[in-house]
Amino acid sequence: MKFLKLLGLLLITFSFFNCSKEDDELFINEMEALEKSNTYSNIKWTGTWNSTYGELRFIEKGQLIYGDYGNTGVIYGYRHYINGKEYFEGTFENYRMNRKGIIRFEMKNPNFNNSFSGEWVWNNSSNWYNWNGSKISKKEPSLQSFYNVKGQVIDTHTSQKILSPISIEVFKNGIRHFYTLSENGLYALQLPKGNWELRVTDSNYQVFSRNIQVKEIYDYNDYFTQNIFLIK
Repeated sequence: MKFLKLLGLLLITFSFFNCSKEDDELFINEMEALEKSNTYSNIKWTGTWNSTYGELRFIEKGQLIYGDYGNTGVIYGYRHYINGKEYFEGTFENYRMNRKGIIRFEMKNPNFNNSFSGEWVWNNSSNWYNWNGSKISKKEPSLQSFYNVKGQVIDTHTSQKILSPISIEVFKNGIRHFYTLSENGLYALQLPKGNWELRVTDSNYQVFSRNIQVKEIYDYNDYFTQNIFLIK
């Protein structure tokens, strides 16, 4: 079984360095595997960083890592393990140029968590460039390019909140990028602006899917409200 898992990771790695199609397609399988992984990591990405392309502000939630890419855009992705090494791999969006790309960052010294070396490539390109950084604060930053999405998870039959944890996934173009677990019938997410699909696939309920548009300003709140109604 360990051999098969290792072989699978090697195949993902090979496809990562040889794929020039839509960058989102690179992260389908490892996202699902990492959410279920019990691997404990000493590597801490949360904080503020000086980097090759401006200040980065990161927050991590388990395997998920996301944050601001200077004043230019956003970065979001997951911890990824190759041959015993941990990487932060994901997508960056450059709002100024309206382009997307791929990043892969590695902490230089996991015992200190104070600098990373990495590389990036534009979507549909094969030219990789260096992207390095050093941490200037360990505190969890406030993000300027992520917006709050909140709501209740409700059993439609009883009209009551579902108190047991429900996994909520967030997709774009059929690719999962974010997830969270509800707690006592409530959930909260931070998402970049744009169109996203909230989806719940739970064995006790029918599949729930709802498209939402996350934007910078709301009329009444500083967050977007979307309740999730599940049917058995």
